[in-house]
Amino acid sequence: MVYQGATFTSEKSLVENLEASDLLSYSQVVLANPNLASLTAADSYTVFVAADAFFNGMEEEERDAFLASSNEYVQKQVLSTFIVLGRVDSGSMMHELKKRDGQALYLKTLSGKNVGVKMVGEDLVLFDTDHQVKIIASDFYHSKGFFHITDGYFMPEGEE
Repeated sequence: MVYQGATFTSEKSLVENLEASDLLSYSQVVLANPNLASLTAADSYTVFVAADAFFNGMEEEERDAFLASSNEYVQKQVLSTFIVLGRVDSGSMMHELKKRDGQALYLKTLSGKNVGVKMVGEDLVLFDTDHQVKIIASDFYHSKGFFHITDGYFMPEGEE
């Protein structure tokens, strides 16, 4: 599947797919960290990946602090909130929302916490108590599942 000039395939790992895009370079750097490999060790998982526009919108010091290899604890906390075991595509999320008459769907993440999914207009949105991010592109394959591109990340509750 092609997105913004990058070709994503199920034959490549998540990191290899992210490397193919100039729009996902920050997330690729963090997910490529070998010390965070346990986050993507499952046989099947879905990842919500933040686009570079999110990182470019951060204050430079804040972005550099998050991306620093010395900040693996925070990176792990954030990323584990955006990884779900199993293959979750946008069609199944929308189907579940429809079955629930628009009531939010909750996905159990690697952090052990739930992240909500709801429709806002025509958009699928991930949320917690205080934050939300929009899924801006969805249903890209990697060798162990799916990934979706979001307009950002949020800190897990209690980590801000």
